[in-house]
Amino acid sequence: DLPAGQLSSEEEAARFNIEPHLVNLMLHEPFYSHVLRRVAKVRSTALPTAGVTVRDGEFTLLWNPRFLAALASLHVRGLLKHECLHLVFKHCTGRKQDPHVLWNWATDLAINSLIPEKELPEGGLCPGQALDLSKVDDLKQLEKWKKVSELIESLPLGLAAEKYMTLLR
Repeated sequence: DLPAGQLSSEEEAARFNIEPHLVNLMLHEPFYSHVLRRVAKVRSTALPTAGVTVRDGEFTLLWNPRFLAALASLHVRGLLKHECLHLVFKHCTGRKQDPHVLWNWATDLAINSLIPEKELPEGGLCPGQALDLSKVDDLKQLEKWKKVSELIESLPLGLAAEKYMTLLR
């Protein structure tokens, strides 16, 4: 497996099949598997990683094959659990808040508090952990992201998304 956070080659992405990962989820995490059985799964390069949404009244998991093909199997499982929890906690339906980007960060912080760190792909937002700023080369942007990183690093685990939203504002 490639290190998490790197994109796989086009060939690896084309060959990537999510089905064995869904079976793995069923064997190791039946609750999450049960949730995903009722969700449409759509291969998409329209987003960099994965996400869930509601399309035409149907829950949909969008997943980028290039991103998933670059992950270890355990990280794919963690990512699937993460996306399931967005649905379980109604983050993209009844509890949705604006602005969307800030709400997504808040919900990611809440969810990633619940998933074992070893299962999470690199680069996700986790309370108590600084952001990797090594790829920010603009000094103005770097200062802005340092402040965000310090805030996230100062946050405790286990809060509800609404509380993280308040703290991020």
